[in-house]
Amino acid sequence: MEHQNPWLSIWTKPRMTIRKIVAENPDRSLWWLAGIYGFCSMLNLFQSMTFGNLMGSIGILILAIILAPFYGFISFSVWSWFVFQTGKWFKGQGTFKSVRASYAWSCVPILINIPLWLLMVILFGHQLFTNFPDAHTLPNTQIFALFAILIAKIVVAIWSLVIFLNALAEVQQFSMVKTIFNVIVAGLILGVIFFILWSLLLYALGGVATSPFLIWKPI
Repeated sequence: MEHQNPWLSIWTKPRMTIRKIVAENPDRSLWWLAGIYGFCSMLNLFQSMTFGNLMGSIGILILAIILAPFYGFISFSVWSWFVFQTGKWFKGQGTFKSVRASYAWSCVPILINIPLWLLMVILFGHQLFTNFPDAHTLPNTQIFALFAILIAKIVVAIWSLVIFLNALAEVQQFSMVKTIFNVIVAGLILGVIFFILWSLLLYALGGVATSPFLIWKPI
């Protein structure tokens, strides 16, 4: 058991696994995990921003690969900082790095999303990153594929959340109820800050929309 691979044991033994990781090296595999999380997150972002109107699917995949580890690392660090700080209000015992490790390692199931994304790119090409469902009638086979992939992604998300809550409870030495409360409070605070910053950004863009040096046009 001592030599069990954490990439495997985290799926079913998150508490034991994160305890061992934090004791040995809380930064273990951090950049690999950031790349996994970042790659899928960037593709989600590119899809919502309809990047397919700007470049082909290969270009989108390459851009996602390049940006993935940096986006993932920043996301891990920002979210974990809020969880760590709010956790201190409830007398959490974890350090910032141990809290970040609990979140980073909870992203291992997201590995499954990578082949799912590649499958969707093969099925739909660059149209995946456009508003193609609004302009195209999908055949039943593609509808079934999208439905199956959606179900798989939901299962992955739930599994990842369960791992995170258990790993965080371990590093913070919290009960599960207090752990959930820690995550909710951190999420609410971060959500409010994000909403304020986003509103300010939109206000700033609106204020300079007529400037010849900046033309903002939603795709």
